[in-house]
Amino acid sequence: MPIQVACVLVHIEADGDQPTPASREALGEGRRIASTSGATLYAMIAVAGSGGDPRRPTRAETLPPYAAQAAAGATHAALVEAVGAGGADKIVFVNVDGDTRPALWATVGPALAAACQHLRPVLVLLPASAGSDDIGARLAARLGAAYVHQPVIEQGPRGEVVLSRPVYGGGWRRRLSLDDPDRAVVVALAPGRRPARGSDEAEVLLLDVRAERDPRVSLVDATAAEGAPLARARVIVTGGGGVTAASWPLLVELAAALGGEVGATRALCQRGVAPAAREIGVGAQRVAPHLYVVCGASGSAAHLGAVSAEAEIVAIDRDADAPILKRASYGVVGRIEDVVPRMLAALRPGAPS
Repeated sequence: MPIQVACVLVHIEADGDQPTPASREALGEGRRIASTSGATLYAMIAVAGSGGDPRRPTRAETLPPYAAQAAAGATHAALVEAVGAGGADKIVFVNVDGDTRPALWATVGPALAAACQHLRPVLVLLPASAGSDDIGARLAARLGAAYVHQPVIEQGPRGEVVLSRPVYGGGWRRRLSLDDPDRAVVVALAPGRRPARGSDEAEVLLLDVRAERDPRVSLVDATAAEGAPLARARVIVTGGGGVTAASWPLLVELAAALGGEVGATRALCQRGVAPAAREIGVGAQRVAPHLYVVCGASGSAAHLGAVSAEAEIVAIDRDADAPILKRASYGVVGRIEDVVPRMLAALRPGAPS
């Protein structure tokens, strides 16, 4: 008999009137878990508003989809439609005093905690975004829950949800079964999940709570990145600290030849060689490409921790003892200025195979 899970909650980060790609992936994972475990799938969205009256206890009001759309306005109505189409059974809107960007504990954490305290979910799923680690660890501490970072999610022999992740350098896997959870579990997902399709008929729950964001955090600027979003790129060429301003154009050219996007480590962005919007790392963007070409990077945990474990890594470094070569599927020892032009020549039409 399958193990019954009462409630699964997914945190949705919105980009305008649509959920972000990472949020759609998290919603898809939540839909698959909810469908196999008999759970109700809730999608929580923090929206900028005035918040509730702090003297009044939390209350909830459920509205049918079209009434909720009329009450929430055109922007929220589009979110209701998109999140419902993504698989949610119920959608929870929580007002936050001030802007909800960037998605961090200081901005949306209190709203998410309020939703969890009201709904009592067994499992909370966070999208693969830069702020999810910050939100997830703090939310788990607030709720007294367990926190699992980027696990593999499987179904056990009795239908239970099983979370597993590598430990001790990848030699072992720790498994956590949700067959009889004595506490909630908060999960920050890895990128690369498959979105799902729902019925478009999600109910809307409006939580009347006071969720104050930290006034010390504010959005200073938002600049659109050049090129396609890294989160959806299937081929990425990334430059590390060993890349110079003179060799950076070679990486841009290689990415274009491979039909992919260009990325950079924090060290390269801090030097001003690469745009900050192209940074890949635990504190920046998470990626799930099929092919990941790394040039002149050491292979730190802060960098590779943001790259999907399923990515095929090709490393180029002039140091034969560079740690990145131990993590790569294929390694090339040599100078970027020598190796990359030869790769470009081999990729040109008519080049010998």
